[in-house]
Amino acid sequence: MFLSWLHDLDASILYPVIAVLVVGAGEVGNRIGLRHSKTRVDESHISTVTGAALGLLALLLAFSFSIALSRYDLRRTMVLEEANAIGSTANFALMLPVETQPPILRLLRDYTTVRIGLGIPHDPTKLARDVARSVGLQSQLWQHAVTLSNVAPQSLPVYRFVGSLNEMNNIHERRLSGLRNQVPAEVVSVLIGVSMMAMGFTGFQGGVAGARRRIIKLIIAATIALMVMLVVDLDRPSRGLTVVPVQPLIEALQGIPS
Repeated sequence: MFLSWLHDLDASILYPVIAVLVVGAGEVGNRIGLRHSKTRVDESHISTVTGAALGLLALLLAFSFSIALSRYDLRRTMVLEEANAIGSTANFALMLPVETQPPILRLLRDYTTVRIGLGIPHDPTKLARDVARSVGLQSQLWQHAVTLSNVAPQSLPVYRFVGSLNEMNNIHERRLSGLRNQVPAEVVSVLIGVSMMAMGFTGFQGGVAGARRRIIKLIIAATIALMVMLVVDLDRPSRGLTVVPVQPLIEALQGIPS
């Protein structure tokens, strides 16, 4: 239940929550350390634990950032490939008999319009509606392709049009997969937890050493929180600050003859 809530939480709420948790963990750790600053505490042992926690955090951050960035690049690549496939399908449609071109080009324009807004803004209901609309337009395009194949089965333009239409459909599935596959909420939860633990130990170490000026550790904590938020933001293509550009699809739409 908590992981589902974390995954669906709006960015305007999630990002401040992450910052408060990480920065707050460092501050709490520092206050606890200050209470033990006058007692005999093995600082070398604390330094070892703090170093291990920060090392684990660095590993998790690198791992999570790599996953999020690779998936962002995949989504961006899928948009470009889909735009190219739609453009190729439109070009091959222009090689078909003149009387069959207008309805096919109209369907391609409608399809591209739907694909431009796919998953934006974040709304599961809208996404399902866009997917259903995309599949419906694909079915209509395939009906035209079947009719053309029956009329002229040996036609090279028809063969190329069908092949390009098939590639456009395949990219549809790959792009949907890219939108739906995200960094698991379990990984994000562990990342936030380890960030809090590492900053808690860092603050505790500074407190034991009697460091009352905590501005440096607060800056470090805020930087770690920012990195965690960047990982989350990269993996939220339709509801974060880092959005996947759809300009290639817009240009493909503009290139389809009316």
